[in-house]
Amino acid sequence: MSEEPRTANAFTAGPIWRDANVRSGPSLESPVLELILPDDQMSDRAVGWAYGDGVIEGTIISDVWLLLASSRWCSAVNFDQTTMAGTPREARLDLT
Repeated sequence: MSEEPRTANAFTAGPIWRDANVRSGPSLESPVLELILPDDQMSDRAVGWAYGDGVIEGTIISDVWLLLASSRWCSAVNFDQTTMAGTPREARLDLT
């Protein structure tokens, strides 16, 4: 990653609504570091987002990946889509 995440752009990603693999990078080929189970009481923080591999979950298709505050990545399809619609554009990370 060429740019360090700026915590000033941190935002609430909301609760995970389905089983979610947390990975070391924004790719389906990145190793899975943790499996997070749905929990309506838990709201994750993200410090940025980037485009990565496309993920399909039912009718939801997204190539947006969130960099969680734990410095690990999770696909946006795992989060409430209404919350994801409000993801701040200024939190986008340049991974080139």
